Formats: sequence, structure tokens, C-alpha cells
Amino acid sequence: MRARHAATVIVVAALLSSCGGDGAEPEGALIGAPSPAPNPSVPSPPPTSSPLAFLNPFLAASTWPIYHANTYATATAATVGPGVADRSQSIASQTASPGGSPYVSPWTVFGEVYADGSQPVLTTPNDGVAKYLIRDDTFEAISFLPLDRNVADTDWGILMLRGGTGVVAERRTNRFIVFGDAVAGDPRSRLEIKRRIDVNRTVYGSLLSHFSLAPDGVLIALTDADRLIAVNLQTGTVLASFDLPTDSGASFQNSFPIDETGRLFVAAQNKTVAVDWRNGRFSLAWSATYDMRGPGCEDVPLDRSRLEEIRAVTNGETCTGTGTTPTLLGDPVSGIMVIVDGHSPRNNLVAFWRGEPPADWRPLPDPNRPGRFLDRRVAGVFALPYSTPDGLGFTAQNSPAALGNAIVVAQWAGFNPRADALKGVQRVDWRPEQRRFELVWANPSILFNGVPTIACELTTPCQTYGMGRYGDRYAYTSLDLATGAETGRVALGASDAVLDQGNNHSVAADGSIVYSGRTRMIRVR
Repeated sequence: MRARHAATVIVVAALLSSCGGDGAEPEGALIGAPSPAPNPSVPSPPPTSSPLAFLNPFLAASTWPIYHANTYATATAATVGPGVADRSQSIASQTASPGGSPYVSPWTVFGEVYADGSQPVLTTPNDGVAKYLIRDDTFEAISFLPLDRNVADTDWGILMLRGGTGVVAERRTNRFIVFGDAVAGDPRSRLEIKRRIDVNRTVYGSLLSHFSLAPDGVLIALTDADRLIAVNLQTGTVLASFDLPTDSGASFQNSFPIDETGRLFVAAQNKTVAVDWRNGRFSLAWSATYDMRGPGCEDVPLDRSRLEEIRAVTNGETCTGTGTTPTLLGDPVSGIMVIVDGHSPRNNLVAFWRGEPPADWRPLPDPNRPGRFLDRRVAGVFALPYSTPDGLGFTAQNSPAALGNAIVVAQWAGFNPRADALKGVQRVDWRPEQRRFELVWANPSILFNGVPTIACELTTPCQTYGMGRYGDRYAYTSLDLATGAETGRVALGASDAVLDQGNNHSVAADGSIVYSGRTRMIRVR
């Protein structure tokens, strides 16, 4: 285990509270300065066909009601997008904290479009819930709902429900908060708390920021007791709980997807676990052994605390294991779940069979242990050209995006990217007929420091999007999904107020992309 970055951070909130630089753009101003594109790699085919993500009927009828767009966590809008990125807007983030929010809201979600055509944008920084509104060229702050939170907690989970309400966590009180407009259907309404749902800390453990929605509308959450709980959002009742395997090396740094059958996928550091939520009860579907930390990490304690894990991730150490949310491809029977591990010198894209492995499937050789084999449920392991924890690199915390069988993964440069940060974005396709990964393109010139976003609209080929640091400036870039060539770039200025730090970039109904920067909200069109 090696620490290669100078700054030592006590808690991640302290690191995220620092903000500096100058050159912030005027409030709400449209800016745009495309730059020359780097040389693309060899052109290649568009995404192969594959069933698109399941749309949970209990989530808001919007393009992005939950982290990574849907409960498959694909970070994709398949029918709407901004096309080539060529302009942006920026407004100050809302917070109740003096001097600005100690950390940003990693997950930005959208509620349902109002009758007048405007759409609410919801985020949850450490001290409450913020509502913004977009319509045509307008981007404005509307309401802030303060909550009883600890500044050091990562209360970033948020999802929007059908009908206009949303759900966030309040970890200090161990509650879920259901919130919504005080005046239903009014775009300019303030937010209010609709109800509080208490979770018994002694019985179930302390809430984390990780929760999602099952296909029956039940909220599934993970606690620090390595326990899943199912919560009825109408009655506030905990319906059931499930303890994850004790040998999983549980150090969960990110959330989990849920498919249309109620199967959810949790990636720990020693095992990946699939759990079924069906007919009001949990059951273990399968578990598969896989060392997410990698060779040379045997000295990492199995019981390393979450705080210690956060410090290691923030400082750019190796051996931090997986930090990405699993992404689902294909269907529940023959599809796969993909995740990025923490191996050195290159992180691997790892696939697991979601259902039973094919009858003739043989275990893959273990690339790190000659003569030995991986768990039979592992469907593929692919060393990524541009995702490394070594040198100036960081283990991936920015989860993959997927459209069909096309998967986009980007090098992560940490919470505070350097001027000379490592770059690189790649597309890797899953070939179901050959049952293997294949590199389609790799662009070494681009930094997507957040979760890549994929979006398709009628007049422009599908694109993938992200922001990054280039010298002393920040920029937002679009790449052709088919070729990896840069198609557009928007200058975001020199202030790290726009820095996304690994966040999700969400696509609105009008095709614009909104993400939460350190102290500003950015809209790309």
C-alpha cells in the first residue's frame, strides 16, 4: 500500500470545503469557447445492440430521477442530449452553511417537468436539499430546505419519486426525509418536509448515503452494519433486513443497482454479492469471490474503517479497492454487471454474470496468480489503458457509463486534480457472442473527472461528456461515442468552483446537462 500524494486529509468534508482560484463566470452567463480536438483513435462501429435499462415506474417520470440515471446505473439518456457541447451557464450553489457548502452534492437529479415546461433540478449538499429551475435560457435557484445534518457526513443520496416528492437521508438523526413542493405543481414553490422516517440505529445500524428503489417501490438501503434494509416509504416501516456475508471485506464506497426482478448487486472488497428482494423478503442469490484491492495489498486490515478508507481514497493511495457503482448491461438472465477494481498498475473492468453462467462457461485464468482460476461467475477482466492508481493517478471512483454493450470508463484525478493530472477516456464493448471485452477506442488527451455521461439526440451521433482540468483552466468536453474524437469543448474558467470532483452529470428533458461543482451549479447545452 503506497501513498503518493502529498496532502493528508482528516475527513473528506474538510478537503472539499477548500475552494480557491479566480475567474468565476458571471451569474447565469452563457459561455463557450471550443478548442482544437486532440487526435482521435481509429474510428470504430457504434454501440452494439442490447436491451436498454429498466425504468422503475415508481421513480419520477424524468430523464434522471436517481443517481446514474436509472436503477441499472448506466448514466445514459438514450433519446435526448445536448449534442456537441458548445456553451454553458453557471450559478451559485445553494447552502445554509456560512461561507459556502463544505462539500458538493455528487448526485444531481431531475423531477418531472412542470405544466409550464420548466423542470426542477434537485441536489443535496451536506446541510439540506436545494431546488433549481431550468427553462429555455433560464437557470435559477428556487428554494433551499435545511436539514439536521453533520457537516462531516456524506448525506448525498437522493432520488425523485413519481408524483413530485423525493427522498434523502439525514444521517445524524438516522432518518429518511421525504420532501416536496409546499404547493404541488408550482415551479416556484418552496420545498418542505412531507414526512420523516426513523430507522432504529440499535437494531439496523447507521444509515449510509447508499439507497435505491426496488421495482415494487420499496426503498432499499445499506447501513454501516453491512446490512440491507427495506423501507415502506408510505408507512415508514422497516419491512425486512439482510446481513451481507461477513467475509465480503465490506468497505462500501459507492451505491448499488437494482434490476426489474428485484435483484440488487453490492460490490465489496473481497466479494461481489447479489441479493434478491421479492415478495417482501430478502434472499442471497449468489456471491462471487474477487479481490478488488489487488496483489500487494495483503497488509490492508479486513476491518479497515470507512473513515480510514476515505482517507486512503482522498490521498490517492493504492489498495483502496473498488470505488465505482456497479453498472448493469443486458437482461437479467444473460446480462452482466460491470465494475472497476482497484488493481495496480492498471485498474480492471470486471464483469460478473447476473444470472447463472452459461452451462459451458469455464472459469477464467487468474491474471495475478498463474495456474489458478477466478470464480466461475466472473465473466471478464480487462486491464484499462487509462485508469491507474500509480504515479499521479487515482483508483477509479467515477463509475462507468453504458449504452447497450458500450461501456465508457475514465481516469480519475482525485478530488483536487493537478494542473498536470493524468488523462484518458476509453470505450470498451462487451461482445456477448464471444463472451469477452474488446477495446473500441482510447483517447489519452481528455480528462473526465466525474462519472461519464452518455446521451443521444436525433440530429447528432451519440456523445459522451465530462469535465476536467487542463493546466490552470477547466473545460467541458464532448466526444463522439463511436470514435472517441473530440467534438466540442466549453471553457469553464480558472476557478475550481466548477470542479466536479467525481460527480454525476445529469441530462434534463430539454437535453442540457447539469452537474454540481464545488460551489457552483453548471449547465451545459
